[in-house]
Formats: sequence, C-alpha cells, structure tokens
Amino acid sequence: MGNLKTKKLVQGAMIAAIFGALSVFNTYTGSLFDIFICYAMVIPLVWFGYTYRWQDNLLVSFVAMIVIIITGLPFFAISSFSSCLAGVFLAEALKRQAPRTTLLLGTLAVTFLNNILLYEVFSGLLNMDLIGEMKGLYVSINQIMPSLSQNISLSAFLSLAPLVLMLVSAMEMYVIILLCQLTLPRLQIPFPNSFHISQMHISRPIGFVLIIIVLIGYLVKDVMHLDMILITYLFYMALIALALEGLAFLSWLAIMKNKSVFILLAFLGLMIPVVNSLYVVLGIIDIFSDLRGNILYNKHNEQ
Repeated sequence: MGNLKTKKLVQGAMIAAIFGALSVFNTYTGSLFDIFICYAMVIPLVWFGYTYRWQDNLLVSFVAMIVIIITGLPFFAISSFSSCLAGVFLAEALKRQAPRTTLLLGTLAVTFLNNILLYEVFSGLLNMDLIGEMKGLYVSINQIMPSLSQNISLSAFLSLAPLVLMLVSAMEMYVIILLCQLTLPRLQIPFPNSFHISQMHISRPIGFVLIIIVLIGYLVKDVMHLDMILITYLFYMALIALALEGLAFLSWLAIMKNKSVFILLAFLGLMIPVVNSLYVVLGIIDIFSDLRGNILYNKHNEQ
C-alpha cells in the first residue's frame, strides 16, 4: 500500500514537472508550439486519471497549473487549464465506459470553454479581438468579391462569430479525440476505435437540456431582444449539437441503405441555412423517438 502511494506521488510529480518544462520550452521558443503542446498534455492526465482516482488527477492538474502560471505565458496558461479539464474528464469518462457521444460532447464543451476564455474573458489581456479579425476578413473578402456586401451585411457576418468559435472548438475537439485514439491503446487504456458521425446519438436527458437552452436562447434573443453573449453562445452550441444529431441519423441511414456516397451530400447540406434547420428538427426526432430501431425492425422484416 505504501509502495503504491509512493509510486503515485512520484508519477504525479513527474507529470507536473514535465508540464513545467514544456511551459519553459514554449516560452523560450516564442509560443511556436503552444497549441500542439496543450493537445499533448491531455494524454498523461488521461493515463494518470484512469490509473488512479479522479481526486488524484485533480491534485496533479492543480499543481501543474501553479507551475505553468509561474513559468508560462498567459495564453499557454489558459489553454493548459482547458487541457487539464479535458484530461480529468476523459479519464473519468473512460473509467465509467461512457458512450462515444459523451466523450465527444464533453470534450467539445471543454474546447468551447477554452475559446470563450481566450476570445471573451481574457481577450484584453491576450490582445485577441475576434470581432476585429472578422471585420478585417469581411473587408478583405469584399475587395475580392464586391457582391458580398450586397448579399451579406457586415452585422450579419459578425453575427456568425459564435458559429466560428463553435467550429474552431469542434476541430480542436477532433484533434484531441484523434490523439487519444492513437496513443491511449498503446498505454493499455481502452479507447473507442471509431468515431464515425453515424455512431453519434445524444441521450434523451441531454436532448432535454439542449432544447431548454434553445428555448431560453430564442426568448432572450428574438423575443426580449437582449444582448447576452453567454446565452447566445449556448444557443448556437445547442443548435449545432441538434443539427449534428440530424446529420448523424442521415449518415447512419445512408450506411444502412448501402448508399455511403450520400454521407458527403449530408455534410454539404449542413452548410445550407434552410437545410441545416431541418437537420435540427430531424435531430430532435431522432433523440426522442425510436426512429433507428423502427428502421432496423422494418429492414429485418423485409429480409
């Protein structure tokens, strides 16, 4: 028992020390590799949390954050905080054998929180201005395509800021999941092999939460006309989650019908304004009905 406790302390101290060394390395290299380092930091925390208790993982993350705050730059410190959260979450989710959807949505929530901290909460400290960058992008595109201003106003373009953050968060989530998928099995930690979109299926409790967020967001934005940035972000996040559920169903249906080529068309439909609204409705139906089960049952009877 004493040897196990000593081993745990030594391994936890090594992880915190490695994170500190990476923080110093990132500072001396001018933050050239900060994002990649933060992605990689998730792996040892997942391993440690899976091997020991989540309380031990939190303690190691806390110590590591103190070292990083002392030695690192503000951007790296904030991103490292999100990496620690992702490591603690994924470790506990894997121990509980959580479904793929939980792993995806939980990691997405962490990466989205990271971008909120970077672009909203600490934007002044980090000199990061998402709206300013989008204004510059709008002007640049308009110089190449003058018709842009006739079809999309600047205010409408800027209203896409939550969607931009959401897409960036989704890409970061995918990188973390892919990195875990490549490395964790080599560390003797079971991790789902495939994260095909067709396997995504949001549970009913989460579906209820998403619908409540959408309703609250609609009341605040479109009925009360209040400008509450957090509600706006949560509103778009819930809509995208429901739209992805609709996309997952269409992808699953295409595979069931042996029409895998239609998966690409389904992805393209996600980018079309009116069509993606239908995806939201389809996603809600898929969550709260046994639509996939009925299709499987009918196909079995046909055979």
